[in-house]
Amino acid sequence: MKKFVPILLFMSVLFTLFAGVGQAASAVVVPKLYLNDQLLKPTVDPQIVQKGYTIVPIRLVSESIGYKVTWMEESQTVIIHSETDEIILKINDSIALVNNEKVQMDTPAVVLKGNTLIPLRFIGDNLGIKVVWNNDSKSVYMYKDDKPVDPTEPSTPPTDPPAGTTGKLTSILYDGMNGIVINYEGTVAAKTPFKLDNPKRIVIDFPNVGYSSDLAAQFSGAEGKIPVTEHATLQQIRYSLFTSNPATARIVLDLSADAGVELTPGTNELRISMTDGTATTPTDPTTPTDPTTPVDPNPPTNKVYTVVIDAGHGGTDPGAQSILPGKWEKEFNLSLSLKVKALLDKEKSIKTLLSRPDDKYVTLANRALFANSNKADLFLSIHANKAGPTVTGTETYYYRDDSKALANVIHKYFAKSTGFKDRGVKKESFHVIRETKMPAVLVEAGFLSNVSDATALFNDAAQNKMAQALVTGIKEYLKLS
Repeated sequence: MKKFVPILLFMSVLFTLFAGVGQAASAVVVPKLYLNDQLLKPTVDPQIVQKGYTIVPIRLVSESIGYKVTWMEESQTVIIHSETDEIILKINDSIALVNNEKVQMDTPAVVLKGNTLIPLRFIGDNLGIKVVWNNDSKSVYMYKDDKPVDPTEPSTPPTDPPAGTTGKLTSILYDGMNGIVINYEGTVAAKTPFKLDNPKRIVIDFPNVGYSSDLAAQFSGAEGKIPVTEHATLQQIRYSLFTSNPATARIVLDLSADAGVELTPGTNELRISMTDGTATTPTDPTTPTDPTTPVDPNPPTNKVYTVVIDAGHGGTDPGAQSILPGKWEKEFNLSLSLKVKALLDKEKSIKTLLSRPDDKYVTLANRALFANSNKADLFLSIHANKAGPTVTGTETYYYRDDSKALANVIHKYFAKSTGFKDRGVKKESFHVIRETKMPAVLVEAGFLSNVSDATALFNDAAQNKMAQALVTGIKEYLKLS
């Protein structure tokens, strides 16, 4: 079992905090919870239970640090997944399974108003979180020990501009076309914007500048967010009080691809216009460029390619639930993967490996490690999607530029084979296509939340057609057709 930094929390102090004066209910003080200095806002407050132990809502904490939480109603079980770990908790049971090893909790997990609460000590010991109690502010501060410092993330909750600021931002608006309009009061000057990668974003700082109380009130947690649709590269606008002493307002533009910005000042207004940033961005010599032809265009006749087929989810991670009763994504993913392997096994120039050959949970890290260790020439991850009941279509994702050619040829055949709406080839930082070292793509066959898509996805003949399309794409990419 993975070992983490021990929890730093004096439970007796918390017990005193919750006990109150004379045990009167009105005197109970509920502590504030902070994760990496960001205030969490649980729908259910932390509770004090037997022997003074504190329990907190696990979904809020887990998902805030990138873990996935799955609730299994039938068995009253909570499953927590990270890229490397699996934790299984049963309601009213004080024994947890952490990577298949039994761990005794201080008190059992409970359900309150639809939320699962577990002991704070267990979170510290098994989710890699350091916990510190601040008696002055009556707050619990939790820190993810291995969380890298991201300079775009705010470190303190927003407040009205502190003393010493020269100005304040009063509104941030997306114009619906290609720009962001910032209105302000006082003196506001932006520093030179800079770019960050993984994921791509542009950061613009405003030193000695805060936010108006109206704008700060729109913050969710420690930052405000403005989603952007219908733009080629701009996906979201985030704004935060990056530092409070001195005050620095920060705006972050989340991008789907490289881009640049131009700043045009006006009277109490600043316009940020998106530009094509490819010419101004230095090329990383270690990053392969988009190939014009598939890998190994002239292979020797005796070349045998290793292809890894990755069936998404599995075991205690069922994936998306289908609108069809009793059907889950993991079943479709495995069924199609097995069909693809059966077809590829007929090809003498291809050796096919399955990262998940049966209904068992495999971590994302182990999937990528499996492909890398076997020196695969190609990696294909199979998934199905979920959204609203009217959403339909097939998507293919890649991350690195050396995978784009593979994504294009796979999607050309696969989207047509499903008969669903063609939602295109897209770039996204999914773990299994980011951490693998060979050309890698992830297909989202269709939407399990759509009756028409779901019916086809679980149809054996339709799956055979999809499997043949994926094999045709793989063979064309490897120049074996």
